[in-house]
Amino acid sequence: MRPLLVSLASLTFATAAISAGVSASTDAALERQFKGAVHSFVETYCISCHGPDKQEADFNLSPFNTMAGVISGFSYWELVLERLEADEMPPDKAKKHPGAAERTQIVEWIKALRKNETLKSAGDPGIVAARRLSNAEYDYSIRDLTGQDLRPTKEFPLDPANQAGFTNSSESLAMSPALWKKYYLAARSVADNVVLQPKGFVFAPHPMLDDNDRDKYSILRIVDFYLRQPTDYADYFLAAWRYQHRAELGRAQAS
Repeated sequence: MRPLLVSLASLTFATAAISAGVSASTDAALERQFKGAVHSFVETYCISCHGPDKQEADFNLSPFNTMAGVISGFSYWELVLERLEADEMPPDKAKKHPGAAERTQIVEWIKALRKNETLKSAGDPGIVAARRLSNAEYDYSIRDLTGQDLRPTKEFPLDPANQAGFTNSSESLAMSPALWKKYYLAARSVADNVVLQPKGFVFAPHPMLDDNDRDKYSILRIVDFYLRQPTDYADYFLAAWRYQHRAELGRAQAS
């Protein structure tokens, strides 16, 4: 088993090293293309209308003079990609227009950069903040654990919503000292419903604090047993009626 674990670990590190090497090689190739064709394309066809002196549509490409800058502001380059693919930029009134091969080269470079950056963070969800259970999640958890729909959060304040309107996100589900006290009291109230049995314990749908509560629990179990039985009296009444009129029904010997 130990040699197998060592082999798996070695394979994992080797794979990571190869991936890192491929990524570094891709970064270098993209960097060379940016310093050559991409930067030249922007300076020739874009910067006159989207540069430091003039920003058509409030769009300025002059800050993106490095590939790192392009990556950090890639939302701008998504727009560049859309306009180039739609053949909308440079506009018809521009003095210079790129050839089809030049345009395709820049489009492919932007797509390659996007793919490369996507692969770097593949499988990484980013920062996942810790959060508490929402009121509904807490109620459902208690129901699943105890078998009783106790709803201990009925005295809790409403869950706040985030900017998108969701009430189950980490940025909105914080834990304040006052709410922590309510959680503690809710857990105490759930514990009050424990019913000790000869083997183990169960939970009652109501607190079990004195003898009257235990009597109530036992009586409700008996009532629940009978409620689960088939007590549709229509069947019994029909059988009695058929027996009473058995002769008319041609079954005089029926028992």
